[in-house]
Amino acid sequence: MVGLWIGLGALGFLTLAVLVTAFVCYRLMYVAPPRRILKEDEYEIPEGEIYEVFREDMIAWTKMIRAYPYKEYSLTSHDGLTLRAKFFEYKPGAPIELMFHGYRGNAERDLSGGVERAFKLGHSALLVDHRGAGFSEGNLITFGILERRDSLLWVDFAIQE
Repeated sequence: MVGLWIGLGALGFLTLAVLVTAFVCYRLMYVAPPRRILKEDEYEIPEGEIYEVFREDMIAWTKMIRAYPYKEYSLTSHDGLTLRAKFFEYKPGAPIELMFHGYRGNAERDLSGGVERAFKLGHSALLVDHRGAGFSEGNLITFGILERRDSLLWVDFAIQE
C-alpha cells in the first residue's frame, strides 16, 4: 500500500512538473514582451554579438524614418484589436510595399532599412506592427495563426489606398 502512495506521489509530482514547464514555455514563446514608447534618442537594438555589426546602420535607418514624413493608419482585427502601421509615401500613385516584421520584432526596428530600399526602387512603404508588437494592441504571438488574417486586412487596405 505504501508503494502505491509513493507511486501516486511521484506521478503527481511529475504531472505538476510537466504543467509548470509547459506554462513557463508558453509564457516565454507566446506572450509578447512588455512594450514602451521610445524617446527621440532611444533605439531598440537587440542584444547579442550578431547585432553589433549592424548596430550603427540600424540606428541610422531608424533616425532616417523618424525624420521622414509619414501617415499613421489603424485597422480593427477580426477579434477587436487595434492594429497600427506607418505609411511612407514615395510619391502619389507609387507601388506600395507592405512590410511585416519578424518574431518579437517591431516595424520601426526591423523594417526601417526597408524604407530606404523601397524609395530607391520608387515604391512607397507600409510598415505594419503585428498584434502584440510596436504600437498595435494585443499581447499574444500566434506564429501566423491570427497574424495571417491581420496581414490580409493590410493587403486589402493597401489595395484600397
